[in-house]
Formats: sequence, C-alpha cells, structure tokens
Amino acid sequence: MIDPPPVVGYCTNVHAGIDVDTILRNLETHASAVRRDLALSTLPVGLWFSENAAREALEPGGLQRLRNGLETMGLVPYTFNGFPQGDFHSAVVKHRVYSPTWWDPSRLAYTRDLVRLLDLLLEPGRFGSISTLPIAWGSPQPTAEQWRTAAGNLVALAEELHQRHETTGRRIVIALEPEPGCAITDTPSLRKFFADHLSEKQLGSSLADRVRTYVTMCHDVCHAAVMGEDQASELSACRHEGIRIGKVQISSAIRVPWQQLDAEGRLAALHQLSQFAEDRYLHQTMLFLADGRTQLMEDLPSVLKQVAEQHDAWCRNEWRIHFHVPIDIASWGRIESTQNEIERFLRWVEHQETVGSPELHLEVETYAWGVLPKSLREPQLHQGITRELKWLRSRLHSQQPSQGVIHDD
Repeated sequence: MIDPPPVVGYCTNVHAGIDVDTILRNLETHASAVRRDLALSTLPVGLWFSENAAREALEPGGLQRLRNGLETMGLVPYTFNGFPQGDFHSAVVKHRVYSPTWWDPSRLAYTRDLVRLLDLLLEPGRFGSISTLPIAWGSPQPTAEQWRTAAGNLVALAEELHQRHETTGRRIVIALEPEPGCAITDTPSLRKFFADHLSEKQLGSSLADRVRTYVTMCHDVCHAAVMGEDQASELSACRHEGIRIGKVQISSAIRVPWQQLDAEGRLAALHQLSQFAEDRYLHQTMLFLADGRTQLMEDLPSVLKQVAEQHDAWCRNEWRIHFHVPIDIASWGRIESTQNEIERFLRWVEHQETVGSPELHLEVETYAWGVLPKSLREPQLHQGITRELKWLRSRLHSQQPSQGVIHDD
C-alpha cells in the first residue's frame, strides 16, 4: 500500500467544452454522477481548459461560476491537463494537439493562465500540478535555437512558480509529458532535455535546483508502454538525476501479440484494429520486431493500409498502439491492453519513499471513450469512468492479477 495515499481522480479532457458554462454542464452530467456512483462526499478531478476557456474562467464572473459549481458538485480540482491548448474535441485533432510549441510565446501565456487559475481554485495548503506538451511534435526536430527558447520559457515559468509559492503558499509544478513521436518522445529523452538545457552546468546550482523543483515530469503509463520502457529502471534513473514526478496519468495502450496468434487469429485481430483506426486523434504505433529492433509508425490508419499490402511482413512479434483504452480491461477478442504496466508502476511506486513531490497525483486519462468501438463503451460515460476508478482504487490496495477480460470474437 502506498503511503501516504495518493490523490486519485480522472481527467476531464474526456469531456468536450471550450467555455465555462459547457465545462460546468459536462461536470454536472458526468463527474457528479461518478462521485455519486463511488459514494464519495467529494471527488478529485483533473480539469482541462482550452485557451479560451482558461481566459474566460479568470474573469470575475467566470471564476465565481466555476468556484460555485465545483463546490456545489463536490468536485475538488488538484491537477490540470495543459497539453491540449485548442479544441481537443474538434472533428480532426491529430497533430494540432502539439501546437503551439513551447518556443511559441502563446504556449507560455496559456500555461501562465492555467497556473493563475489553479492557484485560485486549489484548497489551502494543497499541492497542484499541470501536465504539458513535451516541447513540440518531433518531426522536424526542433532547431538548437528552438530548444534554447523552449527551455528559457520553462525556466522563466519556474521562477514565477517559486515566487507564487512564496507569496500564496501554494506549490504548483509543471509536468512535461513525454509522448511517442514528440520532441521528448520517452523518458530517456526527457532526461536528456534536462541534462542539455536545465542542468547545473547551464543554469548554475541554485537556479537548476529551483527549476527541478517546479519543472517536473508527467509519467503517462500508456506512453511508456508504447515505447517499451522498463518503468522501474527509467523512473529510478530520473529520481537519481533529481527529476521529480509531478503527476502520473494512469492509462492503457493497445497491445497486439502477433506471435501468439495463428492465421485465423491474425485476421480477426486486424479486423478488430480497423475499429480503432479513427480520424480524430493520432494513434502512434510501435512495432516490436523479431530481431529486437523497434519501429515507431506515425498513425494506426496508415499502418493498416500498409499491412493490407504486405500482411506477412507486418504482422510479426508485437505491436503497441497509442490509443487510451479503459484501464480495467485486460483483453478483448484477439487483442490486449497494457494494463499490466499500470500494475508494474504501482508496484514500483509502492517501494519508493518519495517521488519528490508533496503528493502523488494519479489521474486516470482515458480521453478516447467517444471514439472507442461500441463493444468497449458503457451506455453512459460516467459508468465507464466509475468502473475505471473502482479498478484503480482496488489495485492501490492489492496486487493480485486482474480479471478484466471482454470476450469479443
């Protein structure tokens, strides 16, 4: 059992809404129902605000409506998702979610608004976290000047967070979230970014320590699984280098164990995968090849087109796909989730004295409920979210093997 107990909630980027009134309606419809389903007096929630919604929420009228609504519904904000700056529920998101970049002044301005808003909403004495874009999409790679500008913006923000902490007593951190295909694509590249741009050598010891207090990592379990990371060794290496965990997004990817399937099973798995090849979000696909190499493909639909032409060459060994599937489901039909990676993370963190932050923020982030195949959805969204939170809360008290299986042949 993790001690002290982590703060556990879910990320509301699963709900559409780019203005305060729509955000409140969605919270009333879904988050309030989750709180009631779990029989809780209050429910921690990770909030998502688009750029326009954050500005509106900071206006006196918007802030009061937001405060009153959260209090009435028994919802307690503890973390924000500051990764999607625009409309995360437009018909096509794909690469748009990676703009603006961290060398763009508007990314810094948006994140400053989120900091102000979280500071105004946090309960006294609480710790707050904001996950954010891992600099930019990775193609083309940022130039040396763009890396320096992005790092400079984060250093400036860290200084402001320190001053705010000194003034208001609320400690808020920014948490860079590695994602497959991005400029910071995995945990090793996060450590490289800190070493190249935020180290004592570049900043001096005092400023480097301050930056590492307020610029942290967001560990997304789905992303780490897609990249095939050994979480225990990677996270331990971060801790050794003084990189704190600001928050953890509890999430599952798709895993296709081709090597375990016969010809009939492979065709069935391909049919299942076609149901996940949707147009809204980017679904990076990692191919684990028989010779031990890996190959990261940009998006599942394009991978499936190539498979249709060269089936035998592609369907070998294992695939892992960046598609956030319900965390309580281990397998369905011929394909699986990476649920076991969540359990591996929980076992690792259970043996840590600290992750470097005052609280451990766990945030279930299954934002893809609206684009899941119908066989994986619940009749009501709150039922699916409740199911996930119940599973996670049970895993925090037990490390027994999961039984989350859906038969969908």
